Amino acid sequence: MTYFNEEMRQKLDIYSKKYNQQYTKCLFRGIEIPLNGRPEELVRQLFLHFMIKESGLFPDLINIKVESNNHDIEIYKKHKNSNFTPHQIPLVIVEVKREDVNLQNYYNQIQRYLTKAGCNLGILYNYHEIIAFIRKKNEFEIIYLESLKDIPKLIISKDNSVDNGLLEFENAQNGNFKSFIYLINKYGKYTTNTVTFKMKSEQSEIDGYLFDVRENKIYYKICGKYSKKTQSFDAQDFEKLIAIRY
Repeated sequence: MTYFNEEMRQKLDIYSKKYNQQYTKCLFRGIEIPLNGRPEELVRQLFLHFMIKESGLFPDLINIKVESNNHDIEIYKKHKNSNFTPHQIPLVIVEVKREDVNLQNYYNQIQRYLTKAGCNLGILYNYHEIIAFIRKKNEFEIIYLESLKDIPKLIISKDNSVDNGLLEFENAQNGNFKSFIYLINKYGKYTTNTVTFKMKSEQSEIDGYLFDVRENKIYYKICGKYSKKTQSFDAQDFEKLIAIRY
């Protein structure tokens, strides 16, 4: 694995500026990153370089977030429909450490992050070691990986959950009320997602959240200035779903 990491390091564009300060440009954020005194950042850039340039997963199958929710790196499943992008749990939470630390000292940290986020796959990486954590209810399986090249197949093997959300969304776009109910029960009960839909009696689309289904009547609040006032409509008034976005 050391040879592979040295090869990755050579691929990073590391350059010096005044006072011998070293910098590189973050492949994901597109900003200049100072490396002097920030050994963890070099490790993170190596990891990002692999995921973006070498893994074969980005950008078609995964999205990446950096320094999100107090996590060094989060990897998400790519949405297949730009109108159906509800909030989702990350596929992977990655914590990077400088190369001279003992990763065993951070087992509790990554396990705590996974439990709190509801994420089932975590990775600790310090340039020399890659340790994967697979969450199974309240227990964790710990796997020592040989190379960064083991990560893509691990992600794919763990992303095997069957989600009918996209099919239900497409049905609701075509006016299927049962699919609409399924989706707002799953994604529309809180302020996390905005549900855009159209009623037969209205010319304009409606953006709503905080949905509450009571038999054939739907209660909700409009996003924006009217959010304090609860609105409602009957099942027969529903025309179609437009979008669900985080």
